[in-house]
Amino acid sequence: MASEENKVYASSPATGPPTSTQVTGLFSYVQPAAQSKIPALITSVLFATSALVPPAVLGQNVYFPPYLHRVGFSFVFGGAAYVFAAGDHRNGSGIATAWSLTYLFLHLRKSLKAPRHPLTLAMAGGTAGCAALYGTEYFVYEN
Repeated sequence: MASEENKVYASSPATGPPTSTQVTGLFSYVQPAAQSKIPALITSVLFATSALVPPAVLGQNVYFPPYLHRVGFSFVFGGAAYVFAAGDHRNGSGIATAWSLTYLFLHLRKSLKAPRHPLTLAMAGGTAGCAALYGTEYFVYEN
């Protein structure tokens, strides 16, 4: 039988999840939001609300992302908010960052072309805000 002192437990510091370093300066005011589910939840609600708006309301020639993209990104950001609520800040910020950058890659250029609509600008701006907020936390301040 193995002795009690030779066992490695799953909760040891070597195998525990990475933690975020406490920062100073300007980002110290933003870091609590970067570890919160609220920005991801707000972005999820924004996309869910946009899914209820028919494209005809926006006017002619105004770019509006496809319906499945709006619903899908709503679920993705809702899932990221759930991961934050479960206490996994590392994966929550990674999910939010990756999918924010994906949305921006797919839709930013078309959203900024004239004629524009405030809803499409809000979706692109909220997603860019999530990418910046959670990306800084994920890439810069996580150990």
